[in-house]
Amino acid sequence: MARTKAFDRDSVVDKAIQVFWDKGYEATSVQDLVDAMGINRGSIYDTFGDKSGLFQITIERYMRGSPASKLVAEVETAEPRRAIESFFRTLVEDSCAPGGHRGCFLTNTLTELCSCDAAMAERIKRSLTQVENTLYALIRRGQETGDIAPWRDARAVARSLVATVQGIKALSKVNPGRETLNDITEVALGNLD
Repeated sequence: MARTKAFDRDSVVDKAIQVFWDKGYEATSVQDLVDAMGINRGSIYDTFGDKSGLFQITIERYMRGSPASKLVAEVETAEPRRAIESFFRTLVEDSCAPGGHRGCFLTNTLTELCSCDAAMAERIKRSLTQVENTLYALIRRGQETGDIAPWRDARAVARSLVATVQGIKALSKVNPGRETLNDITEVALGNLD
């Protein structure tokens, strides 16, 4: 008879996210994960396959709970300009909050692994493309209602906003301060006018 797992899968994945986020993939050992997750090596391997398998699961879980996932989920119903502005305000708030100087888990992974892991690069590219397409759809709807400047190239603005998001999250690692991040945000959102 198979044994029942004596741990909450979501809880241990959340703990693994924190370890990978703090240390990065390469610097995280299986022992680091064992210590943080409170489960033994065998349970990690039985449940997640290996460190790489667990890391893939943490990336997926992180993306489902990120501010971008809310934007994606509300793309059809949100008031376009307000949704975009709220998304950026949330990024600044998260970046200035305690613990916000770790950057974005996805951005950190992009800079650490994408040059040497083609599968991870493709996964992150898909995620960034989804955010770009969401911003594009919001911008187009905003242009149709007159809430966003209709003369702007919606695709170019969406791409620029994605790059700004990545820049904000990367800069947050050196704690530039709220004023700096607000300035960056205001200039980026000026592309909606």
